[in-house]
Amino acid sequence: MRRYSFRFLAFLTAVLLAAGVSCAEGLREDADNFFAHPDPQYEKLIDRVEKCSHRNNFTGSILIATDDEILLYGGPKAVTTAGEPADLYTTYDIGSCSKLFTATAVFQLIDAGKIALDDPLTRFFPAYETGAGITVWHLLHMQSGIPDEVNDPVSFWQLSGPEELDTFMPRYFRDAFSDEEFLAALCAAPLIFEPGTQQEYSNTNYHLLAMIVEQVSGQRFCDYLQEHVFDPCGLEHTSSMVIGDETSVPRLFYDLLDSGIVNENGYSQSPNTERGAGGIHTCTADLWAFDRALLAGQLVSDASLAEMMNFDKDYGCGLYPTEANGYGHSGRNGCYTSWNLIFETQQFGRVYFIIATASDAGTYGLDAIVKTISPLLSRY
Repeated sequence: MRRYSFRFLAFLTAVLLAAGVSCAEGLREDADNFFAHPDPQYEKLIDRVEKCSHRNNFTGSILIATDDEILLYGGPKAVTTAGEPADLYTTYDIGSCSKLFTATAVFQLIDAGKIALDDPLTRFFPAYETGAGITVWHLLHMQSGIPDEVNDPVSFWQLSGPEELDTFMPRYFRDAFSDEEFLAALCAAPLIFEPGTQQEYSNTNYHLLAMIVEQVSGQRFCDYLQEHVFDPCGLEHTSSMVIGDETSVPRLFYDLLDSGIVNENGYSQSPNTERGAGGIHTCTADLWAFDRALLAGQLVSDASLAEMMNFDKDYGCGLYPTEANGYGHSGRNGCYTSWNLIFETQQFGRVYFIIATASDAGTYGLDAIVKTISPLLSRY
């Protein structure tokens, strides 16, 4: 595996960031604000992406790249808060794609000998008696059996029914819950299966992992990420646990506003409850830089990286397998949707396919592009 030093990765990212849209130098400018590599070997892939984007009225940002070069990037139809066309540095809420950052932070602390995969949750949350049978490994691999606080709030928060749910969720999305209230609910919630026997996606797992990172490091989760992940990778357009710093423009969020999920500008307003499971805002260029650093072995040890990609019961650690030779994660939060996908191809080497929108993913093409392009990449 090719390895890059932190210094090189930070330098490369700094050069790209300083260049702004001039990083299109050497790429041809196509219609719909796309910039494409001129090498004929990429022509079929580029043509399919551009046509699929146009046909499905995609509004957002796309980056397709190898470890060494950009094959295609664009911000078709999307504009920034400054009224400029979207580009590599336009920032989006990446929702559950944030889980890969959380897993990275946990494995850094595992590599430092401060956390062990077989640590029971009672080490960190002594009052959580059920946690004696749940380990850090179970959280990372979505095998804890803890109900999902977001997608199964009735089970996790022990709500009585639809009426209580209707009043509860707006409060939840306004970030009105303390860690103490969260932990009290955790202690009261019954497991939905015996730890390790099944895999079921639960945002609660990664919320707990972020709290563990805070306990062990003595830092706020966002500060830990800034010091140990964002800064070393040169991610100058990335934040965690911040409200409203996205530079993309949310669209069609009025139903979400009425239900309390977003604020009047269309942005999430719950950075505390999202931490670990979501809450990261970033751009395609930064996400590409992070992916490369992680897979080059610059953020965690080889053993930790192997465990992150151990897809036991079809979930690794902030990653899951997609096509035959692909893996990554998706994210949805409010009207934001993103995919961070990586394909190990024979023809092009490792290919990164990163796509994000601040509009409805179905109406504005993201889902259709992923469905069309992912199988194509898996065949190269």
